[in-house]
Amino acid sequence: MYLSHPVRRMRDDPGEATVGLVVELADDADPEPLREAVAAAGGETVDDLGFGCWLVSLPEAGVDDLCSLPGVVRVETDATLERSVDETVDPSSAEEEPDDSTREV
Repeated sequence: MYLSHPVRRMRDDPGEATVGLVVELADDADPEPLREAVAAAGGETVDDLGFGCWLVSLPEAGVDDLCSLPGVVRVETDATLERSVDETVDPSSAEEEPDDSTREV
């Protein structure tokens, strides 16, 4: 299982804060235990992100139990969602380089 550095810190030394996490489950894992563990920790399942990934919000004190669930393969903070590949460049808006054959020397 992969745990990001901030998640490992929260797991080992939980604070008072509520955190947003992205939890990836194995392909054959049932998401119901995840929902139950998050609710038991006083959190909420925020969104099904697809591809077996879930966005959850819960107190740091519940991170250890969440990471111990069978079927969990990756846990990262929700900051990973801010680094998306959706920020694409429109090729029609890019300035074109002049063709070498038309350049003056």
